[in-house]
Amino acid sequence: MSTSNDHSDRQRDDMITLRVPRGALTALWTLGSLIALLLVALAFVAGLALRPALPAAAPVQVPVVVDPAPVAPSIVTLSASPLPLPVTPAPPTSAPTSEPAVQPTLELIRPTEAPAIPAPTDAVLVIAAPTEANIAPPAAVDFRIEPPAATQQPPAAPVQATDAPPPAAPVQAAGAPPPAARPADSGGGGGATRPAPTTRPPAHALKGNVRWSAANSPIIIQNDLLVSSGASLIIEPGVEVQIGKGASLVVDGSIVALATPDRPVRFVPIGSGDDPRLRWESIIGRAGSVIDLRNVLITGGGGGGTVLSMQSGRLSLQSARIVNNGGHIRIDDSFVIIRDSEISGNRMPYGSVIDITLTRGGGNGPGSDVVIINNRVLNNATVAGAAPLRLTNLSFDHPARIEIEQNLLVGAAGPNLALFTNAQLMGNIRCNTLIGGANGLSLRSDAPPNLSPMLNIRDNAIEAHEPPNNPFYRQFNIGKGATSDLPLTMTDNWWEVANGPYEPALNPEGRGEAAGPNIAFQPWLQTRPACAPSF
Repeated sequence: MSTSNDHSDRQRDDMITLRVPRGALTALWTLGSLIALLLVALAFVAGLALRPALPAAAPVQVPVVVDPAPVAPSIVTLSASPLPLPVTPAPPTSAPTSEPAVQPTLELIRPTEAPAIPAPTDAVLVIAAPTEANIAPPAAVDFRIEPPAATQQPPAAPVQATDAPPPAAPVQAAGAPPPAARPADSGGGGGATRPAPTTRPPAHALKGNVRWSAANSPIIIQNDLLVSSGASLIIEPGVEVQIGKGASLVVDGSIVALATPDRPVRFVPIGSGDDPRLRWESIIGRAGSVIDLRNVLITGGGGGGTVLSMQSGRLSLQSARIVNNGGHIRIDDSFVIIRDSEISGNRMPYGSVIDITLTRGGGNGPGSDVVIINNRVLNNATVAGAAPLRLTNLSFDHPARIEIEQNLLVGAAGPNLALFTNAQLMGNIRCNTLIGGANGLSLRSDAPPNLSPMLNIRDNAIEAHEPPNNPFYRQFNIGKGATSDLPLTMTDNWWEVANGPYEPALNPEGRGEAAGPNIAFQPWLQTRPACAPSF
């Protein structure tokens, strides 16, 4: 029995035993090893691909010290005291890296010719670095600069003094940041950004009563010049003020230029030509200051995006030409008069051409807070959505009073007149020509929709705006004449054709510039108003 069982077990073992040749086992082992190596390699490659890139090391800057060459001293030095010039920080936004492309308006519109300027005399006044002999001039002295005597040496070419600091980097004038940009056909803010603030070198300060006369023209300002609080600078007719690259004329006191049409006061860059890299910075009015400029030419400035600014002061600009600059006019919480002036041929990297912001509403005194009368604003290169004239009232409690009359406002890619208010607006918008661009008049607001501005808007010519992307508007060449967030009365205006503005419900047969749903436009003018400026 036992022998039989052993025989059966051997037969069963022979049946279930797999006899594999040694060569086959070796091949299988080799194949498995190769597969394992392949999986390890794939995992390594995947790990490298998913590994985050390490930042490149910043290059090390090695300062190079160069011995300065001796420089001849300046010819005439104005007594000044070195004071640090505080600069109110602007909003921390990036400076524009390039100027906006030129956006042509109308071929028929061209800037007027510059008035003839008499040749300057040989006397030269150089605002240079202070010396030890004139550190602290008396505050009550009248700095009347007389022409040099005949026995003096002839003046040499103006140079920068050896101890004067180099020109400052462009700094944006102080001012509250504008509200967020709105679409091109509604807000007029454009891509409003401001350069990052930098630190200025010490300024040269004027104290007391200072007078610049034509006998000492040109006046050369090579670095920032401060008109101190309580000081008064009077610029006589025929004076040319040459300002160096990146330099500003900063006003804490008052500056008055009462020139004449045949003898204007000129603010120009040092040197000749229209090189944007050599632009001076701006004329900056700070809190409590007064700037009164009449019959002046301002050109070659705006190196940081603003050529003229006023913060919580009083600005009067009359019969002025502001042309070929790299910046706009910025006014914050100030009383302002701009009339009989031309603003053309400027390149603005941000903001509207004339940008007025009232954060606390209007003032409590009699009269209007903003007076803009008989100006020509045209042919300026602006960013998309910017307006020739923009007025913003951010206060919810205090109204603003405005007078906007007889202006030629030529747009490019935004509205001609952009208004933003959270409180009441009062005053007149009369006899203006709103032409070109995406919209004529735009009123935006965050106030309740039942607020109705107390504005007398009449006798305006609203013409030639770009039709929106709508087949009907493009077929009949109908542009946007006016849009408003609030109920707005705009009767007795000219909408480009005699049958009135197009409005789908109230005037579907009209083929003039379209009026928005909140606009009360009936009756309208059937002929162009004679008081609106021509083009």
